[in-house]
Amino acid sequence: MRTDLPSGPGTRRGAGHEPAGTDRVLGRYVLLERLGAGAFGTVWLAHDERLHREVAVKRIARAAREGDEERRRAAREALAAARLSHPAIVALYEAAADADAYYLVSEPVRGSSLDALFATGEIGDRELLRIGMVLAEALAHAHTRGVVHRDVKPQNVIVPDEAPAGGVAAKLTDFGVALIAGDQPLTRAGEVIGTFAYMAPEQAQGRVVDARADLYSLALTIYEGLAGFNPMRGSTPALTALRQHDPVKPLERTRGDLPRSLCRSVDRALSLDPARRGTLADLRLALSSALTAGELPGRRRTVRPRPRPPSGRHPPPGPRPGPGPGPSPRPGPGPSPHHPARRPHPAAVRLAGPRQPRAVAALAAVAFVLAALATPLGPASPVSALWAAAAAGATVALLPRGGWLGLGLVGIGWLVVSGQSGAALLLALALAPVPSLLRRAPWLWSAPALAPVLGAIGLAVAFPALAGRCATAWQRAALGALGLWWLALAEPLYGTRLLLGPAAGTRPRAGWEGSPPDAITHALLPLLGGRGLLLAGVWALAAAAVPWVARGPSLIARALGAIAWATALVAATGVLGAQAGPPATASLLAGAAAAVGLVLVGPLGRTGGAAHSGVA
Repeated sequence: MRTDLPSGPGTRRGAGHEPAGTDRVLGRYVLLERLGAGAFGTVWLAHDERLHREVAVKRIARAAREGDEERRRAAREALAAARLSHPAIVALYEAAADADAYYLVSEPVRGSSLDALFATGEIGDRELLRIGMVLAEALAHAHTRGVVHRDVKPQNVIVPDEAPAGGVAAKLTDFGVALIAGDQPLTRAGEVIGTFAYMAPEQAQGRVVDARADLYSLALTIYEGLAGFNPMRGSTPALTALRQHDPVKPLERTRGDLPRSLCRSVDRALSLDPARRGTLADLRLALSSALTAGELPGRRRTVRPRPRPPSGRHPPPGPRPGPGPGPSPRPGPGPSPHHPARRPHPAAVRLAGPRQPRAVAALAAVAFVLAALATPLGPASPVSALWAAAAAGATVALLPRGGWLGLGLVGIGWLVVSGQSGAALLLALALAPVPSLLRRAPWLWSAPALAPVLGAIGLAVAFPALAGRCATAWQRAALGALGLWWLALAEPLYGTRLLLGPAAGTRPRAGWEGSPPDAITHALLPLLGGRGLLLAGVWALAAAAVPWVARGPSLIARALGAIAWATALVAATGVLGAQAGPPATASLLAGAAAAVGLVLVGPLGRTGGAAHSGVA
């Protein structure tokens, strides 16, 4: 099959010449407005003088050497589009060339790329699922005609501003790297072409791909829209390439409010093994079922800004990314991926990843230091409590692990040198399990300190709901248990009832604070002999269950679930935590109300990124 484009009339003006508005190309198309540009061409809105209609003209300038990739891509896109006729695929009217460039003339689509709408948060869950259904149908149509797109991504999906009655929700474009049955391959064996952040693993490895690669890319596009981030995108092209070998984080961990069947279908389509992905029909059925079941929360979310390669560095050699979006002053009509949102400033990108978890870590460190100094945990501090807390917060924000460990060692040493080695032992016991239980989430290491803080204001029982806002079940359970552990140890250290009250056999701090053996005998063993550890397990389970409690088809259903969850938590806390009489009823009720509110807000792990998980 030939890959040459027919020549049209034109005047040679030099390779790379860029036309201006009102120029005429191919003898009949008057360029009206430049809509956008990418790595492989510029898109213009034009007027067809022969048929008196608006068209979109994609101009691909000739490179200095003939036989170049630009010609091959233009021919490939024309050949692929010529085989296809589907309302969700941008229709190609003509493909031709002149002395300056290659041209693809297609229907104009007035709208924005899905990528741009992701960036602005203008796509809700329901609309995204409708778009996914339409794209699944379009890709199935292409596959039956021997065309594999190989570059399905949000930039290559145009969402019309106003779809006519009965029209489609989106249109797929840019078949420039498509694989066409019966045609010579565009790449040699082992070469990779496409966009790393959206390509299937077998495509990233340079293997022969089929329709299942498009299924993977479509599922990843849907995942990005639902979760608010692309789990395969690294901070550099090299890191993105390395992630091709890793399984995608299950969607349900990020969006626990979505129907489980929908999450599992998307996860299945993202399997590393192509044979286990199912089909486009399976994915489309899951999207349709989720829409008709009425269980979608209908949220809109903004996709996290994408990281750029460090200044002065280039993508790794070998795999070649596909056409990237270029700058566009505004979203507009176009047949190709040239309507993305503006890229964020590099400084904003650098702050976007761990900013929120670090802020939580810093705030928790501030609360810990203030609680230790304001209601003296040890001797009088030589510096102001506010200054000490601010310094601790800044240190932990900059160095979550090192700052936290340093803060803990300073606190233990502060107690030891003041002659309170028994109290230092209890503080060390509170700190010791944190790094091991939350090894991969250092921004959460200071969070257990919030449990005693909540206890001081009568809201201790709300802590499992706060812990339930973490991204993974293990983080939620670990933080829930650690909160109870810190709360139980804080009561003998401070000599006050925060929730449980002193266990039977616990002596006042003055009787054991100077001696580690006495601290074990009169403070630790009574605690371990009671039901505090069992209650820690209950808090762990309660925190881990928050995403499921927050699920439901309506706000009323979620509220009823949250109330039932809080009631069970309060009842268990009241029974198991009655070490010095039942906890105050007012404190339990206030904590339960706060817990219900936190549960209804939902676990923030749903909006977490692939690079980090945690409270945000």
